[in-house]
Amino acid sequence: MKKIIFLTILVVLITSSNTWAEDDKETARIRALCDDKNNSTACFKMGERYRILERDNKTAAKFYVKACDNGYMTGCTNGGILTLMRGTPYSKEFKQARKMFMKACDAGEDPACYNLGTLNYKEGRQKKALQYYLKACDMGNKPGCERHKRLSR
Repeated sequence: MKKIIFLTILVVLITSSNTWAEDDKETARIRALCDDKNNSTACFKMGERYRILERDNKTAAKFYVKACDNGYMTGCTNGGILTLMRGTPYSKEFKQARKMFMKACDAGEDPACYNLGTLNYKEGRQKKALQYYLKACDMGNKPGCERHKRLSR
């Protein structure tokens, strides 16, 4: 009985290591698409991998920015968020985040419009914040509607 359990565990471990190797191959393939072909979807996926699995926001931000530069608007939103987290109002990071959010918001990405509202609010630009919260709301962003309603009082 012990031999059967041992062999079962051994088979599971061997099978698992092949799965990890396949994941590594797939990651390498996706990274190559991003690095060599500037594939925006691949760059976004690499950003997700580094943010979620590796918990490396600095590297994730680089991939999101590359995705954004190549037209993947959610990459602009996520890259903007990670860039914003490193800055303070009126800092270089806030300016970089603003550019990414503007690009995505102009392309119809409602979370980016909401984030522009928040960024402007943090910088004391309430009128501008209200405009972006309303724009997010008009796109169906409930938090944008709530913020706009609360700040309009």
